[in-house]
Amino acid sequence: MGSTTSKPETKVFTPNAPVDFSASFLSHLENSQESDYTRAQYTEKYIQERVASELSKLEAEAQQKFKDATNNALEKSKDAKVSVAQSNEKVQSLTKALQESAKLIQVEVSEDIKKARSEVIACLKQNQGRSLNCWDEVEQFKTLVNSM
Repeated sequence: MGSTTSKPETKVFTPNAPVDFSASFLSHLENSQESDYTRAQYTEKYIQERVASELSKLEAEAQQKFKDATNNALEKSKDAKVSVAQSNEKVQSLTKALQESAKLIQVEVSEDIKKARSEVIACLKQNQGRSLNCWDEVEQFKTLVNSM
């Protein structure tokens, strides 16, 4: 009842050509301390060392590129010779542009919308877990917002 599949089978392969190994080679294999596990460890160590060396090369290249870029930027800024007054004007113009864009973003909300919003919030707090009970308030808020 299935006992034949659970027993390990040993297979012996016989080569067609005679294979002879020297006695010194066979004794070396028998006395070797190296196993599959130790070979795997050596391989893993080699891979890690190789990856670390490649990463250090890439890091050195990146640092060199960064140094070159900063040195080039500093040289260009020395050549430009921007005065303090010019830089202050640029800062002021940028500040004005940011303030104008911030005003465009702000939206004025009417009192009706604020009231409808507070009604929706109050209804949702009263009906926790039953948000469908607030359908009318939400629809009224939606119509007010869409009419803006």
